[in-house]
Amino acid sequence: MSNKKKLTIASIVVIVLIIIAGIGYGIGHKTTAETLQSQNWTFDSQKGEKVKATAKFTEKKMVLNEAGFSDTYTYTVKDKGSQEEIKFINNNSVSGEKETRTFSIKKDSDEYKLTPTNKLAKDDTGSVTLIPDK
Repeated sequence: MSNKKKLTIASIVVIVLIIIAGIGYGIGHKTTAETLQSQNWTFDSQKGEKVKATAKFTEKKMVLNEAGFSDTYTYTVKDKGSQEEIKFINNNSVSGEKETRTFSIKKDSDEYKLTPTNKLAKDDTGSVTLIPDK
């Protein structure tokens, strides 16, 4: 077999292996939103009540339950270069005005750490840890 044929076969094998590795990564790798949707979470807010809230994520909404009360937020997770951002939007139950809380989100072991990045999130919510319910 000539060197040219050996090189061509080796190139094809390398390309096939790269494709298989890429498919395997895509199948096994969940996005942050998919991970959040996969289970229930304890929503441990720095400025929250002493009773810890629970959070359940669907494709577009998060339902936050705390002390028998429930709030529903729409949310998005976006890649912002070196970090991800999660944004929660709801209507204030008293004024009816739209409220937006924005956080950077970072995976830490099996938890997620949310750091507030806008004024409302800083003043009202503070830092949040999402702890998976076991």
